[in-house]
Amino acid sequence: MKEMVKSEGLTFTYMEETEEGQTGAEMKKALDGVDLSIRKGQMIVILGHNGSGKSTFAKMLNALLKPTSGSLWVDGIDTSDDEMLWNVRQSAGMIFQNPDNQMIASIVEEDVAFGPENLGVDPPLIRQRVDEALEAVGMAAYAKASPAHLSGGQKQRIAIAGILAMKPDLIVLDEPTAMLDPRGRAEVMKTLQKLNKEDNITIVHITHYMEEAAMADYLYVIDQGKVALSGTPREVFSQVERMKELGLDVPPVTELAYRLQDPVMQEKLKARGIEIPGDILTVEEMVEALCPSN
Repeated sequence: MKEMVKSEGLTFTYMEETEEGQTGAEMKKALDGVDLSIRKGQMIVILGHNGSGKSTFAKMLNALLKPTSGSLWVDGIDTSDDEMLWNVRQSAGMIFQNPDNQMIASIVEEDVAFGPENLGVDPPLIRQRVDEALEAVGMAAYAKASPAHLSGGQKQRIAIAGILAMKPDLIVLDEPTAMLDPRGRAEVMKTLQKLNKEDNITIVHITHYMEEAAMADYLYVIDQGKVALSGTPREVFSQVERMKELGLDVPPVTELAYRLQDPVMQEKLKARGIEIPGDILTVEEMVEALCPSN
C-alpha cells in the first residue's frame, strides 16, 4: 500500500529564550530523530503531553516548518524542497484548533471556495467542489449562511469542507475538537470517520481526547520529541502504567478494565461467571463482557 507520510531521523530544533535575568538563548529539540510511516487511507492519531512535539510534527506535515535534519516525505514529496512547497500544501490540508482562525468570508460557500480559488481552479469546477465538500460534511443546507451564526462543531465542519474542496489526499488536524462541546466533538469525529472510511482520505489527528484516539487505526505517542510508543489503540492503551509514566491517560473504560484486573476483583467476578479482559476500549465491549449476549 502507498506510503502517504514517511519520516527518517526527523529533527526540528529551535531557539528558546533563557529565563528572565539570563542572557542569550539555547537550542531546543522539539522533534528528535522521529521515524514513522503512514499508509494511504489510514486514520492515525498522535498523542503526547503539552510540549512533547506533536503539534510541531503536524505543522511539518504541511511544510509550515521544515526539518532541521532528517527527512519528511508527504505523498512522495520532500517537504524541505522550497520549490515543492505548494505541492505539499495541496496534498496535505491543515485544520487548526480554532475554526474562527480559518474563516475569512461572510458566507459559508464563499469560505469553502477560498482554497480552490487560490489554486487557480476554474469557476465551474469550484462550484462543483464546494457543493461536494459541503455535502460530504453534512453542511449543504448552510451554504448561504453566515459562519457567525453556526455552532463550534458546525464551524469546524465548514473548515474541513474548505480543505476538502482543495482535494487533498491527507488531512492533518491539530486538536480540532479542543474548543468544542461534546456534541460538537461528536459531529467532527463522525465527519472524519466518514471521510476516512468512505473517501479513503488519510487522516492524521492530534488530540488529547483518548476516546477519539481509540477510533484510530494506529497510534503514535510522542514524548520529548521521540516516538515513545506506537501500535493499534488496543496495543497502546493496554499499557496503562506506561501511558501514565508518559503523563497521559487512557480511555475511562480501559482504566476501569485495568482496575478490575486486581486479583481480589478477578476472584469476585469469576465467582459470578464474568471475565473482564484488560484491553477493553469501548463501553460496548465492557457491556458485552459484563452481560454476554450468548
